[in-house]
Amino acid sequence: MTADKGNLFHRNLQQEYPVIVRGEGIYLYDQEGRRYIDGIAGAGNVTLGHGRKRIAEAMAQQAETLAYCFSAFFTNQPALDLAPRIAALAPGDLNSCYFVSGGSEAIETAFKLARQYHLQRGNSQKHKVISRWRGYHGATLAAMAASGLPAQRNPFAPLLPDFPHIAACHPYRCALAGCEGACNLMCARQLEEMILQEGPETVSAFVAEPVVMAGAAVAVPPDGYFAEIREICDRYEVLFIADEIITGFGRTGRMFAMDHWGVVPDIIAFGKAASSGYIPLGGVVISDKIRQVFSDGGEPFAHVFTYVNNPVAMRVCGTVLDIIAEEGVIEHVVEMGEYLAERAEGFKQYACVGDVRSKGLMMGIELVRDKQTKTPFAAEEGMSARGMSLALARGLHISGVPGVADLVRGDDLRFYPPLVITREQLGETLDIIDEVLGKLTREAGL
Repeated sequence: MTADKGNLFHRNLQQEYPVIVRGEGIYLYDQEGRRYIDGIAGAGNVTLGHGRKRIAEAMAQQAETLAYCFSAFFTNQPALDLAPRIAALAPGDLNSCYFVSGGSEAIETAFKLARQYHLQRGNSQKHKVISRWRGYHGATLAAMAASGLPAQRNPFAPLLPDFPHIAACHPYRCALAGCEGACNLMCARQLEEMILQEGPETVSAFVAEPVVMAGAAVAVPPDGYFAEIREICDRYEVLFIADEIITGFGRTGRMFAMDHWGVVPDIIAFGKAASSGYIPLGGVVISDKIRQVFSDGGEPFAHVFTYVNNPVAMRVCGTVLDIIAEEGVIEHVVEMGEYLAERAEGFKQYACVGDVRSKGLMMGIELVRDKQTKTPFAAEEGMSARGMSLALARGLHISGVPGVADLVRGDDLRFYPPLVITREQLGETLDIIDEVLGKLTREAGL
């Protein structure tokens, strides 16, 4: 197989891309007949598995009835039906939904809502969004400005708003005084320091993933972290935006990951699993206080995307929610997550494994040259790419990211399969990962 030399502009023109022709359950099949376990659920999208005829039929039925109407002038029944269902699942007083086409759009929507919320309350200087290094919030410009991954930001730096960043909550790699592997919440208190540094009158919102995924695979905060964040945001009239684009709709064993800590944000941004990857869909769920400001002020939200409240996407999400409830998907995630965590402990036997982290059906394995010192592999060793290649040769697609130690060096492997994976399938997959880690250890001479 060679890299595509034709008319399709791939993200990486030097990379070879197997041509996938069919998906079924947790599996993908290419045109050569090879089968792959989709160990990243299509980047966190296809949570209910490939080839769901029930979802495809719902899409077709809705497209035959009403495929599109422009939300600036009309609404539609699927959107009216879906909004209260999501509001009922969201925490606290998050009762209003605005639907868009994906996660990046959801983040842009959240930032604009926060800005206009403060503007209508007379706080015209509040416009800055504080975020965290290692975070990822999307590919559009404001979303990228909030993201904390230099390799993605640097080519576009002249175009990005100057949003301030604080440290992520990542105990394994935390360099803050007194943390040393057991979070002392200094990373949360950095938020207050940054608000004061920037000037509370200028800070509009703080955005964070409940579980860091892009810059540190499955970095789970300790109890107390988000309670501290919530308190600081309230103290300085800063809106708290929870980016649940990866974690929402069951990935961690709760409908929304923020439920694990009992903390209610002002806005939840969601995407990916909301449609199980069958159609582009994202959105935000906002608090009653935000809606009230728009209602009282009489000003429309100065923002629109072409596919806001798309009827076909609304119908798909409603069908996804039906399946999640009827098949007990979240309960299944809790059960499989316990099995995953138990099996993952065994990976720590390998000399190249520095840390293994999991939450629900998501797992991150950080690869190191030296366990005791946490010394990462050199960037040129390409350990994450090697791990992905070894897994793919065994019929498993997982992802891996370089630069996870200090944003230059370091490697990890990530596994977050469709939520409907069975115990047998999960066991088979973890056996492959076990083989890969053994091979990586031997190749590294450890």
